[in-house]
Amino acid sequence: MATRRRAPRTETGEARFRRDAPAQRPPAREPAHRDPAYDDPAYRDSAYADPAVAAAPGGWRDDVMSASGLNILAGIWLIIAPFVLNYSNGDPYWNDIVFGAIVALIGLARVTGAQRASELSWINAAIGVWIFISAFWLDNTARASWNDVILGIVIFVLAIASASASEAATSRWRR
Repeated sequence: MATRRRAPRTETGEARFRRDAPAQRPPAREPAHRDPAYDDPAYRDSAYADPAVAAAPGGWRDDVMSASGLNILAGIWLIIAPFVLNYSNGDPYWNDIVFGAIVALIGLARVTGAQRASELSWINAAIGVWIFISAFWLDNTARASWNDVILGIVIFVLAIASASASEAATSRWRR
């Protein structure tokens, strides 16, 4: 059984079909919008160019998940530190427990699917600064102070790393 092929259009614009006509293909067109950065081989081969590549091991999502996962652990430590380190009556239990829970929940949100929401990591960074400052302002014992100083720095650095990884990936898409 022979297939019908489209013949060239007539003057009136109607197409004729003939069995012996050669197959007609539309001419190849350039896309309406082409990202000039995509022509750069370094960008084209990077993890930011293709979402499938970005999800591959070693991509920016792994960086976000690693930093946020460590922030979850830091938040859990902040929650249990007053009980493990036996804070004195003058040390604020509530500060470490409340902000530890917030840090852990934000880290959990980033790990479970909010990898592009870098605003959450900036909130964690602000909490890291607060925990660092509160070590000098609120804590009465050296144990509580050192714990808050170290964890404030750790939470801040991990939050900045997580936010930077997702912002570097999404900034390419916004251009």
